[in-house]
Amino acid sequence: MTGDRPCHDATYPVRLRDGSTLVLPLRPLPDGEKAIALLMSNQTAFAVEHALVRLLTDLARELRPEVIVGVPTMGLAYARPVAENLGFDDYVALGHSRKFWYDDALSQPLTSSTSPDQAKRLYLDPALIERVRGRRVLVMDDVLNTGRTAVAAIALMQQVQARVVGITAVLTEGWAWRDALQQVGPDAPGLVHALGHIPMFGRSAGGWEPLAGT
Repeated sequence: MTGDRPCHDATYPVRLRDGSTLVLPLRPLPDGEKAIALLMSNQTAFAVEHALVRLLTDLARELRPEVIVGVPTMGLAYARPVAENLGFDDYVALGHSRKFWYDDALSQPLTSSTSPDQAKRLYLDPALIERVRGRRVLVMDDVLNTGRTAVAAIALMQQVQARVVGITAVLTEGWAWRDALQQVGPDAPGLVHALGHIPMFGRSAGGWEPLAGT
């Protein structure tokens, strides 16, 4: 232990809102001096996935949405089953891939923290506008870190007069997302609800240490 912050070797235990623990692998970033606790939602065991979906369903129910909107890529893994658990007939999947019938006016530019060199756009299929127009929308992601995807999703929903009542995620990572959402409006950071929080990590003599302020 360095100071008051414990060091971790290969994994980090995340305390979730129901008191359970999710153990994540630590992955060094390219500079070798920092690391992240990595949630790969398409690689988790089915039992873990089912437990996370159950907790997200409980969280979503509290916000009383009329539509679940999933953001790519891994947010879609949770949005669909949560919408089904809530008894909805369908959900809305935003995408990065532009289909030939898409309208560029229904898109927002963004970059990913895990793929910073790849410029992307976030699209809403024009065929799905009426699923969200004028309705209470809950945006769902897997990990909220920079907040850029959440900001883009909110902008898309505002374009079609949908009301975003919450942004849910399995985990928040660091606090940069607060600053990003603050640009949307002073109340926007309060829309975020997550099952747990993970810090960023810096290398130390004993392994990986949570960075102060994250």
